[in-house]
This record gives sequence, structure tokens and C-alpha cells, in this order.
Amino acid sequence: MTATESGSMQATPGRQQEPRRRFFFGDIFKAGKYEPLHGELFSPGAAAQWKKWLSPDFEHVLAAARDGDPRPAMREESPGVYSFPLFTHEFCDLLLAEVEHAQSVAREDLERPNGMNRYGIVLNQLGLEPLITALQQEHLLPLQARLFPEEGSEADDHHCFIVRYKAGEDVGLDMHEDDADVTLNVCLGKEFEAATLSFCGLAADLDHRKLKHTYLHEKGRAVVHLGRHRHGADNIASGERVNFILWSTSGKYRDSEAYRLHRMRSTSAESPDPICLSYTHDRDYTAHLPKPSKSEAIARGVMLDIVEKRHEVFQRPVHDLTRPLEEINSVPSVCLFIEGLPPPRQHALFTDLMHVAQDVHSQFEVPPHQAPPLLFFVAVQPAGAVPQVRGLCGAMSSPALVVVDIDKEKCHRFVGDDINAESMRQFVESYLKGELETEPLGESGGDQREQSEQRQQEAPAGGTPQPAEPVGETPAEDVDGTGEGDSPEAKRSRCSLL
Repeated sequence: MTATESGSMQATPGRQQEPRRRFFFGDIFKAGKYEPLHGELFSPGAAAQWKKWLSPDFEHVLAAARDGDPRPAMREESPGVYSFPLFTHEFCDLLLAEVEHAQSVAREDLERPNGMNRYGIVLNQLGLEPLITALQQEHLLPLQARLFPEEGSEADDHHCFIVRYKAGEDVGLDMHEDDADVTLNVCLGKEFEAATLSFCGLAADLDHRKLKHTYLHEKGRAVVHLGRHRHGADNIASGERVNFILWSTSGKYRDSEAYRLHRMRSTSAESPDPICLSYTHDRDYTAHLPKPSKSEAIARGVMLDIVEKRHEVFQRPVHDLTRPLEEINSVPSVCLFIEGLPPPRQHALFTDLMHVAQDVHSQFEVPPHQAPPLLFFVAVQPAGAVPQVRGLCGAMSSPALVVVDIDKEKCHRFVGDDINAESMRQFVESYLKGELETEPLGESGGDQREQSEQRQQEAPAGGTPQPAEPVGETPAEDVDGTGEGDSPEAKRSRCSLL
């Protein structure tokens, strides 16, 4: 199971609705399914004991945060990545013993924390949510508000879990970003060699796949960073490492335009450093590194189902423009607009485009899990990215045919009265030969949306048909709990599709 909103608290008739929870797994302690090893962690007064469980040095950090700037009292590992003492060694041992006890007696009742880590548990589900909430709200929030005011000052939810790295189990973790606004990571122990944490750049930055820093874990020491900061756990050489992870989220920030922009890729991203590549999330991984074996991928938390689904999606000749693949921002794309046409006409044009796409793709040798050098999209309904692409290309009619190159900010429009199989084929062949007239992308998406919606309203009775074969869907790559897919994956340039 992954962290989803499916467990959000629902309103009861006649009662005030409780706050919606982003991460909800239940509480096996409250349900009477778990007998703790250390009851003091679960007692109603447990929050008051943080004073003895937090490192005395952390009090200096917290005092500095309340006075204005905590950074002089911390260690800045890299821009945007800070570390500081947080837990005493005694608390690390106490919590670690509780976790091992829970894994031995309640393993069947505990969910995996996300789709990447196989051997962790969710502390909130165990019954420690009240304790963790007190840690977040009373001790960490003042610090987060100073370090990351936009993302961390109004955290109102959290997901807290344990991860474990050990030979023969999870040895490391594929590069990723978290489904968190602010991430706190504390090493609880045990004895281990290597198992460092590598940081690259922020998701929307040009250098988001450039190595910035390698962090060495210390027992009881916390490292804090933005959830959108790309990072990965380097392979453990020996021993066992167990870490406490706290994801803080803010409903206000999540509803903002800034959140959407912060999670969008740049189409002009710099060439990657190998260590910053993700086999799960980067389509071009095999262009830079050899494909890992299945066992290697699993040991590093790679979600092979996502990789295989991406491969399957790329095998589809034509995709749905209402839900475009993110590659439309970097790969030239043929787009056929057929909204509002009579169903038989839509069906015929879609079938023609399908045959053209299959013929064109057969000319290319494309490595597995990578997009072909030319994508094909169909617009059957005026929704999603359809009005925006129409506006960018000035495509006024239906049917209309264009090649849009968002990365180079240009497009090519079909000129003529008859769009059919032969004219489509000639149009695409002319594009591949570089013979089409080039036009700059426009910015008239709003006007096109209105026109497109009107065309839909004027469509004949009977509605829009389904094409002969299902059009492609954007791969659901964010069911993993890492945030790579929960947040927008569309790449960003001046004309990026949103």
C-alpha cells in the first residue's frame, strides 16, 4: 500500500468535518492490535518527554530559530541542505528497540511506508502519531519556518516512517524527490559502512541532475531539506542503517501556484551526473547508464512496474492530448485535432493517424523505456492540453494538423483543405525532411479554449466516440509515495504545457 488520500477522514452528518489527511494508515495501537515494548512512547503524556529525548545541542538551534536565523547554529551541508543534532542516543536506542519489537509481533498489520522502501514501517500507523505531531508542531515548525518559509512555515500534516538498509534487503534507494514539502531524516543507527545520502538539485532547476553533496549519516543527527530536492541513498557496504523519516506537508502551500511550478521539470536541464539518474523516473536513464538487472533494481527500491508501464506507453503509436506525456515538452509531436467532428469522420481520421504513426515509428530504433524521436497525439475532446496546444500553434479549425516543438518554441501547420491518410503521411514526411514552413509558438491559448469548447457544444448528437484503439495515457508514476509522480511532471520552458 502507498500513501494516498483514500483514508482521508470523512464528515459525519451533524458533526464538523475533520481536517483532510494526506497520509492516513490508521492506528493499530488505538485499535488494540499492538502491545508496545516501551509504553512511555504511547502514553498521553509522551509529548512532554521530548525535553529529555532531544539533544541539548538542538535547544541552541531552536533558540536561534526563534531569535531569527538558525543557520549559524547548524551545519549547512549544501545550499538548502542543513544538519543538526536532534535525538539523544538513548532515544535512538529506545525507538529502534520499539521498531524491532513491532516488526516481530505486528508485521502483518503494518504497511510499507512507500513504494520504494520494502523493510520500513509507518510510525503513525504504529500509534506514535501524537508523539510525532508534538515533535513537528512544537519543536520543528519554528526551524522549518525560518529555513523554508514558503514550504515549511504552515505544515499541518505529516507522514512519519522508518527505513532500513541492509545487505540482502534494500541496499540503497533510487534517486527521487519526496512527496513532502519539507523532509527530516535522522539516523537511529546501527553499525554500518558507506550508506551515504547523495543530493542533486531542486526539481525545477536546470541542474536538478547535478551532484551537489554527499552526506555522511551520524547517529541522532538530523538532515533537513525540501521534499523537491532530488536525493538518493547510496548503497550500504556492510552492516545495517535504520533511519527516522518525517515528511511535513502544508495544505496552503499545496494549493498554491508556487507548489505547481516548484515541481515542474526544465526542458533545458543540464546533462546529468550518473549518480543523479533515476531508473524509476528518468526516461533517458539507459542513454547514460547500463540497464540494471532486476535484482539490482529491486535492491535499490526501483519500482519496476512503473518502468514497465512507461515502456508499454511508449509502444502506443498515438497518445491522448488531453493527458499528454511529459515528453511533449521535449520531443516534436504531431497533433491531430478532431473535436466536434461527426463520429464517423473522427473514427476515420484517428485510424489514418494510427497507421501513419505506426509506419513512422517503424523507421526508428528506439532504446527500451525511451520515447521515439517523434510523438503522435490526437485531440478528441476540448480538454486538458488541447486548448493550449491549439493556441500555441494557432490551429483554428477542426480537423487541424500540426507538428509542435515546444522545446524549440516553434510549430508547423498543415495547409490545405483535405486531411486524410495520404496528406497526413506527406505532411509528416515533409517535416522529417525539414521541408515545412516554421512558425513561432503563440500565446493565444485562452481564445482557443473558448473556440474549442464551442465546437464541442456544436457536435452532433451522440457524443464523442471512442477511437478504434485506446489512446495512450500519461503513466501514473506517482503512486510510489516519493512525490515523483504525485506532483506535476510536465517539463518547464517558456511555452511548457501545464
